[in-house]
Amino acid sequence: MGADPLGALPRTLARKVLCLLSLRDRTRCERVCTLWRSIAMEATRAETKPVWVYVIFRKNHCSGHEKMTVNISFDGPIFWNRQVAYIYCCSCHFDEHEGPLMTILSKFEQRVERMCLVDRPVDYPFLPDSIFSYMAKCMPKLQFIYLRELDLEKINRATVVDLANHNTLKKVIVHGCRNYEVLEDFRNLPQLLVVRGEILGLKGGSASSDGSRLASAGTGLKFRIRFYVNEY
Repeated sequence: MGADPLGALPRTLARKVLCLLSLRDRTRCERVCTLWRSIAMEATRAETKPVWVYVIFRKNHCSGHEKMTVNISFDGPIFWNRQVAYIYCCSCHFDEHEGPLMTILSKFEQRVERMCLVDRPVDYPFLPDSIFSYMAKCMPKLQFIYLRELDLEKINRATVVDLANHNTLKKVIVHGCRNYEVLEDFRNLPQLLVVRGEILGLKGGSASSDGSRLASAGTGLKFRIRFYVNEY
């Protein structure tokens, strides 16, 4: 068996080599061996571009809904200075998708500025509190959270405290969600914006197109709100 070409390089040089690869190819490298996985993860963490993450939950009528897919986009002028990750999951298979989802998020956690979690229509409370606690504690550059048509019953007060005390978080938008009272009750969360109705530009469309719609509508954190808004 020949020598390991990556292992033969100095660690710093090996990391720079993997930095030249796409995230998809680095993920493949992680499967080679423990050393390659370690260097590939270092290369991912060494990137400096901000990351926006859109987690879009598909329903069981969609073909392939039981599979989790990930697309990393660099296309279009609004993406030139950032990476955008579109992660498609299934609410009814979330117990299977949660582990891989957290693994993906761990690759970006130090660079994530925006988290959007989107479902339609509102479903049962499948998202655990740990997801929101993770955002509050492990994403130091997080500025913006958008939640659409989710049942937020499992968020606990301790997590809301952590969100309220986050150093960079500017806005939490709760759009058409259910059981979000714990967010409203905690008045030290000045970032909270509850939306009833539609955000222009996001009305209509399928789950498969929600990521690009959200990316376009969310640029600059400027939203036009139709119908009724409560801000706290």
